[in-house]
Amino acid sequence: MQPIVLFDLDGLLIDSEPIWDAAKREVFGPLGLHLTTEMQAATRGLRQRDMVAYWFDRATVQADPDDVEQQIVAAVCRRLEGVALKPGAEHAVAACARASRAMAVVSSSPESVIRHALASTGLDRSFDAVFSAEDDEHGKPHPGAYLRAAAALGASPGECIVIEDSLNGVLAGVSAQMTVVAVPEAADRCDPRFAIATLVLESLKDLDTSVFGAYVSRGSRDATWASRAADPQPFREPDRAV
Repeated sequence: MQPIVLFDLDGLLIDSEPIWDAAKREVFGPLGLHLTTEMQAATRGLRQRDMVAYWFDRATVQADPDDVEQQIVAAVCRRLEGVALKPGAEHAVAACARASRAMAVVSSSPESVIRHALASTGLDRSFDAVFSAEDDEHGKPHPGAYLRAAAALGASPGECIVIEDSLNGVLAGVSAQMTVVAVPEAADRCDPRFAIATLVLESLKDLDTSVFGAYVSRGSRDATWASRAADPQPFREPDRAV
């Protein structure tokens, strides 16, 4: 049985982490919080509301957290036009389209950012659905967004391949009991915590979908997961021939 492939977005398919970092500096700087590179890395992979709460808990910031979050998202959207794809992104998406029965983006970013980014890069027609953790009770590293995506696409966790770059995303995929392919940034590759992933790659260019069958469960689907309990918000109908 062909798997469902669930891609993260920021830092994996698109080179948007510098955009998010610049937006956070733009908004937090005038409020007296000057984020260093190390500080930015501490919240990589979190939803924006969770990132904002993280810094409000650790610094004296006199502002409305909701307003700060909205300002950051707006600053990101202004910068997304022409955002670059990460090396190997086109290869990975095309290879997974051939090897899977459906693909989706599962991201901590707001849905507006996800759709803007995919449209800007021409990847919007490559995916059957998008899922944002924005309105979930918990964001990554909680597995909720990945479990919701699996249910909406009619798959058990064992039928899903998660592709992630951040540790929080890897933790979410592992917690969902899915096969996880980690593609960490160069600065993070020596972090031993990425060893919890099924595979760790240096680049999406190294993704070999022929190994998927060795990891994905081949048993019958659990009807609970096939219930389509959530709305997948499709870009197009998931009837792509594979």
